[in-house]
Amino acid sequence: MRMTTCPAMAMNRPLWRPRSFARHGLCSALLLLTACGSGGDSGPQANSPLSTPMALVVNQDDTTMTTVRLDGKHSPVIGTLSLGPAQSNAIGGVTFSLGEWIFVTNTSTNKVAAIDPIGSLAPILEDFLDVNGPVRLGQRPVRIYRDPVDKEVLLTMNEGDPVTGLDTVRPCPNGGSVTALHNSHLSVGGERPHVTTTTCLSGKGEHFAAFSRPTAAAPNRLEIAFVSSKTTGLISLLLADPAYGVVRWNESIVKIDLCDSAEEQALGFPACDGTVATPNHAAPAGVFWSQATGKIYSYLSGYGTVVEIDPDTFSITRRVDIIPPLPSHTLFHSVGITPNGQSLFLVGEDITSDLTQVIGRFGSIDLTAPVLSATELSFPQLSGIRPARFQFTPDGVRLYMTQSNDVSNLNPAQAANLRRDLLFIFDPSFISLVTELALPPAEMHAMDLWIAGPQGAGSAKGVVVTNATAGVNGTVSLINAATNTITGTIQVGRNPKQVTVYYVGLAANDNQATPIW
Repeated sequence: MRMTTCPAMAMNRPLWRPRSFARHGLCSALLLLTACGSGGDSGPQANSPLSTPMALVVNQDDTTMTTVRLDGKHSPVIGTLSLGPAQSNAIGGVTFSLGEWIFVTNTSTNKVAAIDPIGSLAPILEDFLDVNGPVRLGQRPVRIYRDPVDKEVLLTMNEGDPVTGLDTVRPCPNGGSVTALHNSHLSVGGERPHVTTTTCLSGKGEHFAAFSRPTAAAPNRLEIAFVSSKTTGLISLLLADPAYGVVRWNESIVKIDLCDSAEEQALGFPACDGTVATPNHAAPAGVFWSQATGKIYSYLSGYGTVVEIDPDTFSITRRVDIIPPLPSHTLFHSVGITPNGQSLFLVGEDITSDLTQVIGRFGSIDLTAPVLSATELSFPQLSGIRPARFQFTPDGVRLYMTQSNDVSNLNPAQAANLRRDLLFIFDPSFISLVTELALPPAEMHAMDLWIAGPQGAGSAKGVVVTNATAGVNGTVSLINAATNTITGTIQVGRNPKQVTVYYVGLAANDNQATPIW
């Protein structure tokens, strides 16, 4: 394995310099030459941000972001940006907009970094967004989503005070909040990134979001953001469509109570009282939109179930238990949706049937079937494996999964036999293992895919995996998706626990890999 080490370049420049506005004219002049709006990988081979696919690596112990180029040209490390005071695990999430801005949340400072990735030879931090007149960003922004319809709009999920779950910055009396950010695309008249509104939520805890949208069967459906609150156990509806006018991004009066009396009583709690003001134990841990069915699906980790929600009536239409019946000992802990929206993919493990091995297991739910049912897949069974993160390619041809090195809840024999530091590559058509790849030793590994190809159906050109250990400088491994080999391992900052692949036009091309949530 080849180790490439390059020092990161510190970027200490004044914010919102005149050059930053010239980037709009530069890109608009070059867009036709590079086809950056098409999302393809063709274009000039010059050392220019308009032709450079990048891996945005978050170094959690440094509170920095290192940019690594993926095309193999010049030095691999483009630069490193400070995203606030160094605090462990301060960075929440990373995404980018149709307007070719990168946004990174900082949970400790209640700010979002707005980064210009194309105005210079290296991405440049332009501003820390936190206030716009009387409108403030919410408290503790963690996940950040790009609106799938209006891709110049970003939503941060603000989880509020870590003890009370209340957003004391907004302030919000009942829970956390959601902040909408906006930026215009290129050229004259475009607006720089700014905070537009912060809306209080009725729920507390981790917030996940999914967006309903028009389909062939419902072409006039309005877009709504379904935002779950894990501690409270409800889903808030945010009015996402511009047709809602001045109340856009407000929380609707209608909320979906995820409480199930039978499940509550099975857990030893009272039956539901029929009010969303009473927290339940559903613990929603993922929300998904299916273009195949036109429905929203929420994984309720507290109940071990998945519910289907009609986005037009705001009602739960179907439920399915994802805990396999005996004699199975599998517990599914993660749920994702396939790129075509036809199935939910279940990932879990069995730690009781074999006291010498933990066994990684998979399952699926056919969302198009008349009756929802969870099917445990008989193959593959991965001995000595604890599945961790997984992603599908947009074309659905490959599934990539990292292995967890965590030995908690394992007995000494299972811990001793746990296989570590592996990347698995599957063919989802047959759920067959294509190959497994050894990674550099580390406490944990994050992953993202470099996707190229037809709009909305690209395939993996490369894989970027971080090798992170708390307190020490880590690395990222670059993997050729055609040969499934590591082509380089590059030193970055301390504890690189996140990575996001970006290139100009990726948002427009809808070719990000399908994440777990």
